Amino acid sequence: MRWDNGAVSGTRCRWRTSRGALALAVLVTASPSLSGQAMPERGEAEVAGRRTALRVASHRSFGVVNANELASAVFDDEAVSGSFLRARLGARELVLEAGSPFFVYGDRSFQLANEPYLWGGSFWVPVEFVTAWMPAYVEGAAPPAAVMADARARRVDPAQPWRVVIDAGHGGRDPGTIGNGTREKDVVLAIARALRDELEEEEMIRPTLTRDSDVYVPHDERSAFAVEQGGDLFVSIHANSVPSASSARGFETYFLGPARSEEAREVALRENRTPDVGDAPAGSVDDRLFILTGLDRTENIAESRRFAGFVQNALREARGRGIPDRGVKQGPWWVLLGALARMPSVIIEVGFVSNRDEAAYLSSGSGQREVARAIARAVTTYRDDVIRRFAGAEGDGN
Repeated sequence: MRWDNGAVSGTRCRWRTSRGALALAVLVTASPSLSGQAMPERGEAEVAGRRTALRVASHRSFGVVNANELASAVFDDEAVSGSFLRARLGARELVLEAGSPFFVYGDRSFQLANEPYLWGGSFWVPVEFVTAWMPAYVEGAAPPAAVMADARARRVDPAQPWRVVIDAGHGGRDPGTIGNGTREKDVVLAIARALRDELEEEEMIRPTLTRDSDVYVPHDERSAFAVEQGGDLFVSIHANSVPSASSARGFETYFLGPARSEEAREVALRENRTPDVGDAPAGSVDDRLFILTGLDRTENIAESRRFAGFVQNALREARGRGIPDRGVKQGPWWVLLGALARMPSVIIEVGFVSNRDEAAYLSSGSGQREVARAIARAVTTYRDDVIRRFAGAEGDGN
């Protein structure tokens, strides 16, 4: 069950996971504020007949539980040393690091949409660890390798339509970047809708939007939605801006990885900002995380890079020689973290609203449709490419 950030205060929510000897049930209700922070909740956990109170707080923009309290319910031999928490969970060792969304369970690496952190002398673990990850992986659940293999097998089956999740960046109280009277949130929503309409014409594509109106959706909920939809491809649409260089223009596509240039890092930092947490997410996604987890060697990273190339080719063909192709780049994009574990995922920066001509183009219906048609062409061409490359190998059992 997914944690509903929008229905916490004064409500009751229940989840349960049962894996062999482990059974956890939590009943959540509202409680007084915690040291002046946003109102937390209190819950009760029951493990093997023992009930334990859990506090669910929200110091940032997502729910967290205190590791000490969680230890009394589900951890064995829990210890915090510096920024690391080590514990036994079931039959395996669990290692989490404050400031990192990646963690180790047994001999495998996993990732959360949000990162654990140290605050007020305590180690705090995202509530999604309990509500989403534990039910899927603890005590005999399918290992991630099997999950990813099943996802790939579905993607390479020519008879199976692809579920493409289209994410219009920003929205609601988060306007994104603004230039020449053009708001990023409006431009990208229009392009996302046009892309959905284009893909709905394709027999083997099933598109869906993370938002279809001017509403604010947190980064982690966008990627969580993509996973819940069983997405085969995650496409997040954004627009760029460089206030100090209004002549900058062109399009670029990003996949998740360590930033290779200061410009790429600055773009990710700007897009990672939210009304709730400012710059916090970008600071938690630094280069060493990708090295520690080997994330840069996963299949979905390689496929994201490949799809990004298809996007650039299609946009270059649509926009013509006069518009710069700024290339395929990588960067620590917060919104891609959760989705990447299950599907190739990219960010498309469709142009610069800080450039007068590009702002006018991206604000026009004809420009929006042209960009959408190009991205749709990249999606269908990439799907054909995946099936051609992998279908034979899957059929041979390799």
